[in-house]
Amino acid sequence: MKLTRAVAGPALVLEGIRIPDPEEGGRREIDMVIATGKEILFVEQKHWSGSFTITSEGRFFQQRKNGGTLMHKDIVAWTARKGDILCNLHQNRTGKSAPPSRTVLVFSNKNLEWEPLPAEVPAEAYDELGFIDMVERMEKSPPSDELRQTLMGFGTWDTIHLNGGKTVHGDILAYPFPKVDCVMKNTGFIGIITGPKTYLSTGQVVADQIGPLISVVGEDGSRTIPFAHISKIEFSNPRMEWG
Repeated sequence: MKLTRAVAGPALVLEGIRIPDPEEGGRREIDMVIATGKEILFVEQKHWSGSFTITSEGRFFQQRKNGGTLMHKDIVAWTARKGDILCNLHQNRTGKSAPPSRTVLVFSNKNLEWEPLPAEVPAEAYDELGFIDMVERMEKSPPSDELRQTLMGFGTWDTIHLNGGKTVHGDILAYPFPKVDCVMKNTGFIGIITGPKTYLSTGQVVADQIGPLISVVGEDGSRTIPFAHISKIEFSNPRMEWG
């Protein structure tokens, strides 16, 4: 959903925000939040393949292309619950209600066969292009200052953009410089003659294979990614006391 920000205009778009769960403990991640002056969208992205049906209990039964099956939880109720937690945290912090919310599912794999959600399911569902089109057409205005502050106070993942377009999300555990968003420029073929170097937009020059140590979402342990493999780093929002 890389194009979302490009079409969101003055709306606030945040990805991978992590909110505390006061009932069950721990933290819950919301894939994307889009906040405007009139509404707030809670978006869950699934990159499933194959096909799925919805059981009478609301669970999603996936049939994979390889013949395997998976029974997922009720992702509509789960996403809506995370949205309710966020709205309650906002009201507790400010004394003001969040704007009306919408639960949105995005099925981003072109290899997934699926039908529109039944009318009784309290959510909207789109493929990736349909979602971008919906965001482009929705009425967009900036969220209130109070809601913006609430949302910006939740932690997100650190994001490392690799050369070639892939992204890595996780917690950067060690970084040799001040944690400021930056863009990298590598010497490329010239480095064969002069020695490889990476120039950071924050002013540093790296001439070896050092890089950030990151605990990657979905991986065990942690690993170092050399600066030479990176095009950009975006650090998490600093977490406030309510986050």
